[in-house]
Amino acid sequence: MVSLYYESQLLATIGITFLLSRIVVPLDSALLASEGKALLESGWWSNCSNLPSDHCRWPGIVCNEAGSIIGISPPSKFLKVRTKFGNMNFSCFSNLVHLDSANHELSGGIPPQISVLSKLGYLNFVLEWSSSSIPPKLGNLKNLVVLNISHNGLFGTIPSTLCNLSDPTHLVMDSNSLGDVIPREIGNMKNLESLNLGHNELTGPIPQTLG
Repeated sequence: MVSLYYESQLLATIGITFLLSRIVVPLDSALLASEGKALLESGWWSNCSNLPSDHCRWPGIVCNEAGSIIGISPPSKFLKVRTKFGNMNFSCFSNLVHLDSANHELSGGIPPQISVLSKLGYLNFVLEWSSSSIPPKLGNLKNLVVLNISHNGLFGTIPSTLCNLSDPTHLVMDSNSLGDVIPREIGNMKNLESLNLGHNELTGPIPQTLG
């Protein structure tokens, strides 16, 4: 039943991404150049054209009509990101609203640059080999609607700053090694529709604020 929530939210996010792709916003060439350079240096699309001007036609890349990247969802059927995950300079994509890199056998921790993506509304990835904690700065993603960081081998506590997010409807952090208590600040998420913290090492009672 929960999966239906994810599917409906994903469809809604894709719909929003499509609408945003029709918006023309004047951009300077330096921003577009930095986005293209970040894609090339990541090595994720090693089999694609090396021309930055072609990146909007790469599989899994969605651009708005001004040519700025608003969606990154590399299809695992055609490529595997794996150890190249940390090569991407996510801070270059100031207009990014959708990031999905699940099913790519990713390794390493959660890139800290993700926390500066102020327009990001959908974040989903799975780290096959991880030994990191949840960065507190993820709480800066004020427009985040869906956060799925399940099955990532994350440890440590759930940072209370993550509860600063006011817009999330779906928060999924199951099947990690998160410990300690559920922060009482989780009650700040007024729009939360589904929460999955199962298969962790959490202790203590469920906070009353969750009600």
